[in-house]
Amino acid sequence: MTRNFAALKALCCTLIIAASASGADWNYYSDNTRETFVLPSQAATGASDIVFSRNGGSESNEGTIPFDSASELTLSYNSYYENTFSTSILSYAGAIDRLSGFAVSLSYLYDPGIVGTQNLEVGSDGMPVYDPSLLEYSNESVVLFHAAYGRRFDIDRRFEIGLGAGLNALRHCLPFGQYKGYGMGMDAGLLLHFPRPEIRVGLLCENVTSQYTRWSPSYSEKAYPHLFLGLGWEKDLSYIYGHVRLLYKTPDMLSNQGANTLNSSSIFDTTASATTQNLGVPQDQPATASLLEAPWWFLLSGNAGLEYRIMDVFSVRVGHSIVNTWTFGCGLSMFKKQLGLDFAYLTHELAPTYQLSVTYRR
Repeated sequence: MTRNFAALKALCCTLIIAASASGADWNYYSDNTRETFVLPSQAATGASDIVFSRNGGSESNEGTIPFDSASELTLSYNSYYENTFSTSILSYAGAIDRLSGFAVSLSYLYDPGIVGTQNLEVGSDGMPVYDPSLLEYSNESVVLFHAAYGRRFDIDRRFEIGLGAGLNALRHCLPFGQYKGYGMGMDAGLLLHFPRPEIRVGLLCENVTSQYTRWSPSYSEKAYPHLFLGLGWEKDLSYIYGHVRLLYKTPDMLSNQGANTLNSSSIFDTTASATTQNLGVPQDQPATASLLEAPWWFLLSGNAGLEYRIMDVFSVRVGHSIVNTWTFGCGLSMFKKQLGLDFAYLTHELAPTYQLSVTYRR
């Protein structure tokens, strides 16, 4: 009876969120800050791990939660682009019983020193006249709460299934106190685990009901859903006391997120530009391509990662993504795996990003 009542409450929440979002405007950038809320252990592999990594972060796969019986508490600090802005994440994941678990996280983004030019005088040419004494400074912040539940189903000895769902609650404060947005949405995750040969396949769907954000009585917006496919394989190398993981995550298979190219001779330009020419799109406009239009470019634009762990004590990680190009990191496990330190370094054209976390596990 209790389980039925809980399921009914979850269904009612879903319907309420969906109904609230029905009158809002779609916005591609409504949830773009979520991409910064990634723990260093995931970020170091190009954010490609949605099949092994188990934590309370909003970018993790809820289907992985029941595949570990340990409890993990993680605190992370991430400095983006020479501390232009930063994010902090407090994450917890734990087990409820042998087949189920839960996870929660509180993520905070702080962007200080935003310059306001609204007080500058405008010259005769229509351009503002720079005067440092008239500049105003403000900051922007985002708070995201994420709560998730996952359950495992042991089908037979050949494979296991993990299913999970997550709820997101958001508060977004724009600079100069002009607007505050309050949002809510739901995610869902699926994981297939094949113990032999230790392969995992995962699906992560963000914004299943869309993420609805209300800014004022006259304006609200909703984020598009995103669907990612993740693959992972791990292998013990006992003769060198090591453990290796190979990871891959596709771009958004619903084509609701963009992917940049930096080389005009890339496969994207030769494939997608031909598509846009056929559609009559001007060539000075961004070209678009979906999984069906350019499957090879689409798959090559995904995130890939490698992790090598030595004696379950020291980990080395490397990854590649369309956003950060190359990512690197390492991890150290101490005191019989109870204390963990992780570091990630993300390259970028603007400036590198540094991430550091500490984890208590029992």
